[in-house]
Amino acid sequence: MENLSVSPVTKAVLAVSSYFTLVWPVNKAVDTIKNHLSADSLERIRLLVETLANEIRGHDAELKRLQEKLPTADAAIREEVSRELLIDASRKASRTRSKDRISRIGVILTNGIVQPEFIDADEIEEMMRIAVELSDREVDFLRELIRIEGEALQAQDHLPRYDAYTRWEQGRWGASIDPEIDSVFSKLESYGLVARLAPPSNLNIMADFQNRYVLLKKGLRFSRLAKSSV
Repeated sequence: MENLSVSPVTKAVLAVSSYFTLVWPVNKAVDTIKNHLSADSLERIRLLVETLANEIRGHDAELKRLQEKLPTADAAIREEVSRELLIDASRKASRTRSKDRISRIGVILTNGIVQPEFIDADEIEEMMRIAVELSDREVDFLRELIRIEGEALQAQDHLPRYDAYTRWEQGRWGASIDPEIDSVFSKLESYGLVARLAPPSNLNIMADFQNRYVLLKKGLRFSRLAKSSV
């Protein structure tokens, strides 16, 4: 039944069936699907809002101060942007099966809303979209790269290639050759969170070599937005 929630075919069945008068047992089958989808979507949105409520509770004082000092027009803009982002987050949550990913969407939404700076709605929307796509293991790999490269990246726009290359082996993967590492980091690279490093120029073409990656600012930003304060 979980697969029904994300299947476009299921949605098409419900849409088309609304134009016809169906009899037993087909009508019961359609009703079962419809009721499941409704209850399942509501449960996922409930989890999102619960995460939002738990996360935002710790920012109550700073949000009150922000509300007091913001001009009325700016406050109205923030409310509008927050409402649009919540709707977008709810839409994403309703289509996401993983509870951990739904919670991560809620954390990103909270951190995006509570920041005192102007809310970049496009950035927050993109970060929530990435949260939908990344598994816990992929996020864990990203955080391990941040552990070894994050502090150095904070002080500059990018890490020099040699620095990133030598730091790579400080990760828990060491210098090992593991296809899973390529699989995970290639996916992270596709979202602009990391970048693959060019291999050494003196590398023998016959040698087996583990690709290495460097953390990008966007990866650091995603991790910060996805970090729970609870």
